[in-house]
Amino acid sequence: MLIKDLAARAGVSVKAVRYYESRGLLSPSRAANGYREYDDADVLVVREIRALLSLGLTADETVPFVECLRAGNERADVCPSSLDAYRLRIAEIDRRIEELSRLRGELSELLSDAENYPTTTNDQETR
Repeated sequence: MLIKDLAARAGVSVKAVRYYESRGLLSPSRAANGYREYDDADVLVVREIRALLSLGLTADETVPFVECLRAGNERADVCPSSLDAYRLRIAEIDRRIEELSRLRGELSELLSDAENYPTTTNDQETR
């Protein structure tokens, strides 16, 4: 199938397919006329990449999942390297949650201090 057909079936843009190819996630064959040729397995790969990207993984972090599919597995996340990629992403999310919680606490303290700080208003100054 042609790139536009792959894009349509996988629910992405042609530009996205080209990007995945540039990252080494897709390796289409070439027809005699030089056009890229994709197959049904590529549709599954692109759908998987899209799903993983929506979870916040980078294109590079999808590599173990693509390799798992290309190895003939029905699921992209059954290989040890895919499981490791999940673990790494979860650990990163946990670090971000901790950082955001710390920042929230600091901001809440600053807000509370600011709200309780005695101020003079223009009305009080003019009396």
